[in-house]
Amino acid sequence: MESTLSVAISPCPNDVYIFAGLILGEVRWDGPPLVFLYEDIESLNGLARAGECEVVKISYATYPLVADAYELLPSGGALGRGVGPLLLRNGAAEIDAAEELLVPGEFTTANFLLDFYLRRPIRKRYVPFDALYAELCNRSGAQGVVIHEKRFTYQRDGLTLIQDLGEHWEAETGHPIPLGAIVHRKDGAVAGDVVDEAVRRSLAWADANPEGRLRFVGNMRRI
Repeated sequence: MESTLSVAISPCPNDVYIFAGLILGEVRWDGPPLVFLYEDIESLNGLARAGECEVVKISYATYPLVADAYELLPSGGALGRGVGPLLLRNGAAEIDAAEELLVPGEFTTANFLLDFYLRRPIRKRYVPFDALYAELCNRSGAQGVVIHEKRFTYQRDGLTLIQDLGEHWEAETGHPIPLGAIVHRKDGAVAGDVVDEAVRRSLAWADANPEGRLRFVGNMRRI
């Protein structure tokens, strides 16, 4: 049986943009057939901690936990400014210390940035990012950390900003927000530099083909 190379990413626009060229077969790939898995970011962090996939998108906060088994790829990572997780509430713009705080995963950068901001213990409940946002919108008094594109629509949905966690990180450290990284298992069947070059070509294809990439991203968001 022909071997395959597993690539685990999220269906968020950022990941789909990066890998669209490879997923659609628009970029040359001479290695074993690629098998793409789509999971939320905390599930991806778990796959990496278990060493189950050769290429995985993870939260940067998870990398110290998997550094012995995985190497960071130079391409495909997400570091940015002004695009970090938001601490939101369905109610007043302040934390309710008596209320649990919803977080999209223990090993996410969002949780790391929350702790960096709070600097004190708080009761948390870990919820997948999409279910988290739905609960924020539908339960008065709910509070939690929002990631992905919902950071741009929360006001329309009636939520209140307590703190832009990325903005706090940038103000305190001066560094870009360390969101997500692409990692490659060191004992993988394909060398890391070969995978990295393929990711670079895939990203270049997306940059050069706006209509194709946007149509593909839109279709993926229906998964």
